[in-house]
Amino acid sequence: MGDFSPTRTHATWKPRVTGEHVPFYRCSECGSVFAGLDGNVDIEMRSDGERSLIAELPYAHVDFKPECHGKPMEKLECLPAWEHTDKIKINYTIMGGMNNNCVQVTWSVKDSACKPRWFALKTFTGVQIKYITPKKWPPVVFALADEDAFAYCDKDPCVECTFRCKRGQEIYCYVENLGLVYLPLDRMVAPGSASFEDLGIPQEQGARTR
Repeated sequence: MGDFSPTRTHATWKPRVTGEHVPFYRCSECGSVFAGLDGNVDIEMRSDGERSLIAELPYAHVDFKPECHGKPMEKLECLPAWEHTDKIKINYTIMGGMNNNCVQVTWSVKDSACKPRWFALKTFTGVQIKYITPKKWPPVVFALADEDAFAYCDKDPCVECTFRCKRGQEIYCYVENLGLVYLPLDRMVAPGSASFEDLGIPQEQGARTR
């Protein structure tokens, strides 16, 4: 038996997480962005009758009302990435099999005024954030471990089968002159079916048509 990476998952069933978006807030005066990550609420695991429980994380259940410059901050609307491909196109690949699990995020700027400032990844257990530094080229890579690294198989890269082992996770991208866009990791290509490219369907749109 080969060596197991310390990042390899110990979960025996696919983890699940609340479907609520992570809330982000922006100050209309200075442009500061806050993330609403925690509050005086319990972290719970909820059962809906399925074998694996749903992680109800604090960001989904706190009524945040942050202020900046003496004004309430606006809650950023999550804009579907597949509706803004004329400005920026975002894509992802799940890599590494079971031992070195990660999500590679790529982007292509179509409108020079709409550049990514940072990316965040909502996982089964929390949130990761990475900034796009000057001269940083795609991809940006989010390394996963333990429950977040759950995989049904060791395919590398992921073949995006019907099991969709990262379903529930989401990519967020804060884009200059646009706002907060998101892309769920739920894309699926059923075995034996034509791919989205074969059908002439953008992959981001295909994620929402299944």
